[in-house]
Amino acid sequence: MTDEELLKITSSIEEKLGAENSAIIADDIGLLMTGNANTQKALQDKDNKIKDLENRNEKLVLANGNLIKQIPVESVTQPKVANKSSESHEEISLASAFDKSGKFIR
Repeated sequence: MTDEELLKITSSIEEKLGAENSAIIADDIGLLMTGNANTQKALQDKDNKIKDLENRNEKLVLANGNLIKQIPVESVTQPKVANKSSESHEEISLASAFDKSGKFIR
């Protein structure tokens, strides 16, 4: 609600109640107007903060995207085994890896 709208409402109250009765509630109306102004300012500050954070987030996402583009992508290849017969690889099965009670054999 704008200040002009509040002034119209207070003028309407003054016309309906008369000058004496409107003076009685003038302080309360003044407090309401001050509270409204403070609330409007707080909302505007929060809107500005949200816009600032959204812009900052957008910049960070863009910067992260640019950094990710700079990471070289290497193809994943299987390491070549020079000579399979020179290295002895014994195959391990689940039965040979655990004892009868289910404990791992080292």
